[in-house]
Amino acid sequence: MEATYKPSQSIKIATALMLAVGIAAVVVGFTTDPSRTWANLLLNNMFFLTISIGALMFYSLQYITQSSWSAMFQRIPLALGAFLPVAAILMLLLYFGLPDIYKWAQPNITETDKLIAHKSPFLNVPFYMIRMVVYFTLWISLGYALRKFSVKEDQKADIKYYKKSSFFSKVFVFISVIFFSLAAIDWIMTIDAHWYSTLFGFRVMVTSMYYAVALIVLLLFFLNDKGYFTQLNKAHRNDLARYLFRFSIIFGYLWFMQFLIIWYADIPELTAYYYPRFVGEWQGFFYAEIVINFAIPFLALMSDEIGRKKEVLIAISLLLVVGLWISLFLQIMPGSYGEIRFGFVEVGLWIGYAGLFVIIVLESLSRSALIPKNHPMLEESVHHHL
Repeated sequence: MEATYKPSQSIKIATALMLAVGIAAVVVGFTTDPSRTWANLLLNNMFFLTISIGALMFYSLQYITQSSWSAMFQRIPLALGAFLPVAAILMLLLYFGLPDIYKWAQPNITETDKLIAHKSPFLNVPFYMIRMVVYFTLWISLGYALRKFSVKEDQKADIKYYKKSSFFSKVFVFISVIFFSLAAIDWIMTIDAHWYSTLFGFRVMVTSMYYAVALIVLLLFFLNDKGYFTQLNKAHRNDLARYLFRFSIIFGYLWFMQFLIIWYADIPELTAYYYPRFVGEWQGFFYAEIVINFAIPFLALMSDEIGRKKEVLIAISLLLVVGLWISLFLQIMPGSYGEIRFGFVEVGLWIGYAGLFVIIVLESLSRSALIPKNHPMLEESVHHHL
């Protein structure tokens, strides 16, 4: 099997059809209920952006920690990060729907809401958009640098490219820890403008790697089934399972810590966020979020022998795709649209985004060798063992 991957014609047709479904959902949504559509656009933007940022953070951490086990398939998280420029365009388009998503963006709201008026030096449309441009400029520039030095390493076996990748990995993690946390606050937490949590941005940033690893697992096994990554063995599967298991613990810890402290403190401005989610109509999603994102992965991956099985890893990773959607749905919809609606707009938009995401990632993979042939730790990765 060749060292490069080319998406088949059937995949291209399938993703084009998925994109057509997404466009149809947008048309139907804006025709029938624009507010609902804008909220779903934000949800799907955040869904795939979370995976892209998390994947590049995972990639960067492999360099920072000088991990050898993952060197063989480091092009996969790089490819997942290729969605960032498209995510930037799609996020910038939200400018036209800000009043439908955010109460603070509505005209004359500062005249009737004193708290939003107090926050208006920060919560205003021009400054919001400027921050968005800054975030994406930094992420895209650093993502480009990471890919550039990885590809140059293929062309010339020089340790300087590994060192440059290591340097920019440190910069990317530093920038992402700060600015993806701030972006989560800007784009999601401010939907409920009266509510705040000092943990919210950090939680979104850390768990982005959780869902990114799930996508890395799915893409890795997809390519393995196509005849690539034949060196993939039980030791690699074990390490991927350990990543998912440990992130499930982190997710559970941060979820409970944010909820229990706020609920126990019983401060009206804070519990107002959780009340409809914990005891109101959104209760089903509240419990589904913790069960899918924490309880099931934690219990399933607790055993090394079970967790490293291919079928288990794929099943848990697919479950986490659902878990990410539920988590974002619960964070965004109660404060923006305000009603539980699940139909063609929700399903169709996600399908369209997924088709766009898949073809961009696969095309990115096709532009370079799947395995970085001059990576200094490649041999250790290929012969990785328990």
